[in-house]
Amino acid sequence: MNKHQLYFLAILFLCFSCLSNKKESEVNNKPNLEIYDNHVHIMSPELIKDWKDLGIPFSKPDYYYSNIDSILNINNTDYINLVGMGYVYGSPEFYQGNEEYEKLKQENNYLFKVSSKYKENVKPFFAIDPLKAYAVEELQRCLQINKNSGLKLHFSSSQVYLTEPEHLKKVKSIFAIASENNLPILLHFDNWHPKFGKDDIEILVDSILTNLKPIHLTIAHFGTSGGFNQKTKNVVNTFAELYEKDRIPEQHKILFDISAVALGKDSDGVSKLTEKAFIELKSFLDKLGYEKIAFGTDYPLYNASDYLQVLENKLGLSKSEINMILDKKTNTEKAPQ
Repeated sequence: MNKHQLYFLAILFLCFSCLSNKKESEVNNKPNLEIYDNHVHIMSPELIKDWKDLGIPFSKPDYYYSNIDSILNINNTDYINLVGMGYVYGSPEFYQGNEEYEKLKQENNYLFKVSSKYKENVKPFFAIDPLKAYAVEELQRCLQINKNSGLKLHFSSSQVYLTEPEHLKKVKSIFAIASENNLPILLHFDNWHPKFGKDDIEILVDSILTNLKPIHLTIAHFGTSGGFNQKTKNVVNTFAELYEKDRIPEQHKILFDISAVALGKDSDGVSKLTEKAFIELKSFLDKLGYEKIAFGTDYPLYNASDYLQVLENKLGLSKSEINMILDKKTNTEKAPQ
């Protein structure tokens, strides 16, 4: 496996190898308020095995990542968006077999099966690779299974470049179907291209969102792949500028989840924030506006209690600011009509 492949896997694996070694009694100190976690990962036992076959170590027993009861107990939130990771099977860096679509379906099926146990508290976000020939077929299949689900797109894993006309065309078709079916999208926007930034954002806004019927879009990790760096600043600055110029279509509900942004500990490939960086990050939250920010842990990177402590103690958010971030329930909200 070459250096590029190892780096790719390290980024995808960011949240799975760094859950802190705490006793369960220490992770169940839930704050006295209702919590909605917009970004919680789950993996099937088969996907975990495929990771391990690549030589990737896991720091915790498999049930931390695959068992819905354990996930809900450890994360200890009232509601979650449960995010599948089947998109990885579309990447040749992860899977070189001939059954990638079958693997993807199995992963999405597992997501739907476990989430059905807690229909009132868990909203499943199934995954697709929008560039694949089977993307629309799988999207429609999943909608038939659960019309109240969500969709996860990972532009880094799928290597989506909106600057490529063919890529843009395929992504537009996915967004159109999502809009028609009131299907919320959780978008990992950053594709890891060195030039990712303003051009990609403007294409998303002008070529996809402008003429689209109302949609609920949550942009993961403030538009990047975690941490707080110059790319994060560029993304927030660009969106803030577009909002100021009224270029963001008002018919949509667009949120930015803060998962994996305010890192209080090192993660694979991403360093924890310095005290100075936390201060600067706070100013970017102020610029973006707390009404646009959603809470997410990127579990198992963090559990809800630990990440809320980071937001309060290291990032310095006030109780009212934290409550504004927590007041986003994308399992029940619908895009404006």
